[in-house]
Amino acid sequence: MSVRTQLDRIVHLLESRQPLPELRPDKVWNAALDEEITALDSLPGASSTAMIALKAGLHLCNDSLDRSHSYSQEIEDDAAGCYWHGLMHRMEGDYSNSKYWFYQAGSHPAMHSIGPKAAEWISRGIDGIAAAHQDRMIELLREMQHQHVWNSGLLTDAIELQESGRAAESTRGVLQYLQRHELIELLAYSRTAANG
Repeated sequence: MSVRTQLDRIVHLLESRQPLPELRPDKVWNAALDEEITALDSLPGASSTAMIALKAGLHLCNDSLDRSHSYSQEIEDDAAGCYWHGLMHRMEGDYSNSKYWFYQAGSHPAMHSIGPKAAEWISRGIDGIAAAHQDRMIELLREMQHQHVWNSGLLTDAIELQESGRAAESTRGVLQYLQRHELIELLAYSRTAANG
């Protein structure tokens, strides 16, 4: 099986995961897949930095926080590496560290595709959520709804609020969708970068 075919299969499995991944996973989703990601050969022509970022993303989409962290730490001078690093810290619950790494990533190109799609999705469901809840969570969702460029820090604030128990449980699914969307969009960017 070619590396591209193997990668296609891995990405398909990760993108079609059901149910949605937890905001703060406590174990690897698929241990066999995690080993397969680690053993994945480099794509022909891919830079080592691009492959490391891709593996950091694949592991994170598989809820393998420790392995993702190891890869992202290897490329802390790369915007994608910083972005993956920030996402990993958010998923482990280290929110201030997460925001530090988002700041280091800067205005990453993936943020330009994440923002509009997330805003559209929020727009379709915000009224039902807002009718039931008038709180800080709705303020954060409305702010995300009006972004043109994605701000990962806002979602981090919303997830921290959710995980602290200060938000209605009915918003958890919305946040899970948004986090998954962010992961999948950054994975797509990393995959394109690794394809050269």
